[in-house]
Amino acid sequence: MTRLGFEASYSINVITRLLTLPMRPYLPSFYVIGFPKCGTTSLAEHLKRHPALSSIVGLPYHETLNKESHYFTGVLGRHNAHSARLYRSFFPTWMCFDACPVYACLPFVAARIAKVTPEAKIIVMVRDPTAGMFSAEVMLRELGVPLEWTLEDEISEEDALYWNRLKQLSPEEPLPSDMPEHFYFKCSSVLHSGHYAELLEPYLAHFKPDQIMVVNFSDFVRDTETTVKEVLEFVGANPARMPYKQLPPSMKSNYNGRCIHPTVKAALKAYFYPHNLRLGSMFGRDFGWDDLEAAACRTPSCPGSASASSGAMSEAHNQHL
Repeated sequence: MTRLGFEASYSINVITRLLTLPMRPYLPSFYVIGFPKCGTTSLAEHLKRHPALSSIVGLPYHETLNKESHYFTGVLGRHNAHSARLYRSFFPTWMCFDACPVYACLPFVAARIAKVTPEAKIIVMVRDPTAGMFSAEVMLRELGVPLEWTLEDEISEEDALYWNRLKQLSPEEPLPSDMPEHFYFKCSSVLHSGHYAELLEPYLAHFKPDQIMVVNFSDFVRDTETTVKEVLEFVGANPARMPYKQLPPSMKSNYNGRCIHPTVKAALKAYFYPHNLRLGSMFGRDFGWDDLEAAACRTPSCPGSASASSGAMSEAHNQHL
């Protein structure tokens, strides 16, 4: 895959969708909203095998091109990230879905989804945020994204104010022009994406409890077939119509035997511990991410207190998607 091929396919997809917009009356029946590096792409690949379901339409040059629209993040212009009419251009059939792992991370998206598809169902995939954030950093660096930080960095007051600004956006308000830079290139965004409970509050405010399903990444990996069947039943697609087939992992980070440094891992475990407790309380379940070691070392400090860079890998670990 080359960048030129990706951008050419993407441009063709946009033009084709807009030209055929009058023939596309459908909007998503459900969403897989994230979180990043929690198996959303792998789950979407399984769901797309069902004869009654389809994701977004497009040339399949890369697996993201026919899975995630990024519409509510401003992909068709920051002034258009709310129009139901333009959003229809992505979808080909009546029972379709949008699997975009950043929708859970941005606090203004829930209101926009609710505005255009209030009856839609929401699937949330979650994972131990320490592993997930490290996997995200590895992926970004492997893609050549110029990251001038490590997971040791703290969330600055300026970054915290920016996230509060995003929370205040109304459903039809244009997105900030600098949002892509803040979201994709700052350590604060990676860390904030692990605040699962806080980020899911807008979805709980806009959708009924029976419209939301939370999938634990570890359950998905341990018993993929059962998880896929449960998701199909949740969205109203008959699991019997899709014989299960094992698929290779999608969007797998290239770890090359690397793992997060133990000091940074301990600091991240401590940092995310209260957020994980809050998530468990919110949904009445134990996700199994925090062991006694993590509980013993929890402190109110940020990962910036760690003494070693996450770039200093020391343990072999290749199990993450």
